[in-house]
Amino acid sequence: MQDKSFSQAILDLQERISDHVQESTYRMLLHHTTATSATLDIHDESMRTVVTSELITGQIITLLALMRDLGLLDETQYGEFTTYLQHALASQYLHAATGHTL
Repeated sequence: MQDKSFSQAILDLQERISDHVQESTYRMLLHHTTATSATLDIHDESMRTVVTSELITGQIITLLALMRDLGLLDETQYGEFTTYLQHALASQYLHAATGHTL
């Protein structure tokens, strides 16, 4: 068995987490689960807001990927939309944490 560098191990972990998140998002869409219903048990309101926003963004990105795979969007459009969504989500996190925006 070959030893992995720390950075390679981190990259592998991030990929596994990303795969798990994508699969969970797909299941949410398949079962018509809303982000609001998925976060009902989170009692901390600011944490629930962050998780809800993350879930909604993930669902939109998954739907955009489907549109790309169906040929309704090209790679450039997909990239533009996902970059925008990720930037908006990061801005929301920054505003929630510091009161500032990007």
